[in-house]
Amino acid sequence: MKVKTVFQWIFAGAVTVVLFPPFIFLGFFQKGLTRKGRLSRPLMNLYSKALYTAFRVRVVRRGFERIDPQRPYVFMANHTSIADPLAAAIAIPQPFHCIFKKELARIPIFGWALLSLGQIMVDRENTEQARAALVEAVSGLSGNNSILIFPEGWVSKDGQLLPLKKGGFHLAIQAGLPIVPVRIEGARKICPPGGSGHFHKGVISVQAFPPLTVCGKTETDIPALMENVRVCLTLSG
Repeated sequence: MKVKTVFQWIFAGAVTVVLFPPFIFLGFFQKGLTRKGRLSRPLMNLYSKALYTAFRVRVVRRGFERIDPQRPYVFMANHTSIADPLAAAIAIPQPFHCIFKKELARIPIFGWALLSLGQIMVDRENTEQARAALVEAVSGLSGNNSILIFPEGWVSKDGQLLPLKKGGFHLAIQAGLPIVPVRIEGARKICPPGGSGHFHKGVISVQAFPPLTVCGKTETDIPALMENVRVCLTLSG
């Protein structure tokens, strides 16, 4: 591992130790996802900006003029790198709750923050638990609190979009929340998957496409919604 990479991770660890504990403490005393979301929003934004400023990574927002910051949405983004969530946290104006795998909850401080601040933990090996977690999340949302999902479920190894999973689409229809496809480009070059975790300087583009209404939609409409999202996530430029 390069010396620069070591320093990057030391810096990230230091920022985590400084920023996260106060929010974790406050999060445990907040009731409901809405309050937790409002608390987590400034932390996620500040944390992401601190790291990307230090790593010389710039995030460019595109298409967000189409998005009403006072409304809730289900944001669906492609996933090519661990750099994606940080870019999304900078670009998306709403407080949002991210779907995360249960293994991340074991990470000291970072995992505690996910649990304390109302992020949504799912067990990929337990379909029933995952569905129950999403149902609970939907029932607990209010205001402009939104949900961020990477519908591929995994980080793409080659940069090509993986098959989309249906869970997020079921959630959007159940909640009656419009789906906003979000195309993230450049994150794979910033931090290639399967590497040492080194962040290279550069630019990440986060592009929001027009919201897809789910009003009046049922499960039979999910394949068409999935195709619309897939097209957006594979567009370039």
